[in-house]
Amino acid sequence: MRRYIHLLSVVLIPLTIQLASAATYYQLKVPGSIMTSAQGINVRSQVVGYYSAQTGGFQGFLLSHGRYRIINYPGAPNTLLSGINKHEEIVGYYDDGLFIHGFIRSHGKLTAFDYPGASNTYASGIDDEGRIVGFYQVGGFGGGHGYELVDGNFTAIDVPGASATYASGINAAGDICGSFLDSSGQLHGFVLHNGTFQTIDYPNSLGTNANGLNDNNAVVGGYVPSNLHNQGFLLSGTKFTSLSYPGSTITVASGINNHGTIVGIWTDSAGNQWGFVLIK
Repeated sequence: MRRYIHLLSVVLIPLTIQLASAATYYQLKVPGSIMTSAQGINVRSQVVGYYSAQTGGFQGFLLSHGRYRIINYPGAPNTLLSGINKHEEIVGYYDDGLFIHGFIRSHGKLTAFDYPGASNTYASGIDDEGRIVGFYQVGGFGGGHGYELVDGNFTAIDVPGASATYASGINAAGDICGSFLDSSGQLHGFVLHNGTFQTIDYPNSLGTNANGLNDNNAVVGGYVPSNLHNQGFLLSGTKFTSLSYPGSTITVASGINNHGTIVGIWTDSAGNQWGFVLIK
């Protein structure tokens, strides 16, 4: 099975931190699964992600109106869904046994695509206009480069000076979030707004990744604290909120919709990984 990979301007503004409160976590677990990962959510609160069963491999799922629907790319041993818009257009990626390819599911039809010259292409997010973001790799599974795909045309996204760039989400304004590795290997989040990269670093963390954003410019992701047990975060304006599923050892936020509902993954004390929805 293939391996999957779950600055022009720095924002120098005061930041505040608080712990999540007055919100409710709900576990997501595909029936019969041994792991479940929630990756994206739209304004209709439909959730996409992937899971694994005892038989092995990854399969994609759509959770809509309380029911799980399995979505797999035909003939692929592994399918992972990562983003969904209000039209129920879904993006994700699959492997063919050798390489990884992005795809979009629109009106029930699955269409694959690859960044020109790439060995692996991952699709991570889609907005309501159908603009897709993700990243690609050339010559194997090394450092990545971000991209935006609009009307069949690819545009590369690379943070200046970074050794790798990964685009994860896009909102209605065309703002793009993601993560990058600097020249020393340090992980940072970013938001690309009007051609300018703004870095996102959770205070005093060892690394930060930005996974999703909504039309209100709220950003969610994960950070590495000193104990190395990753935690999620919500960044709204200049305020960071730390997110931790009750009883978890690891929590990572993957997506957020315009209602502020957040999805992500958490790990229990036995090392099992499950999805969650966090509702205010």
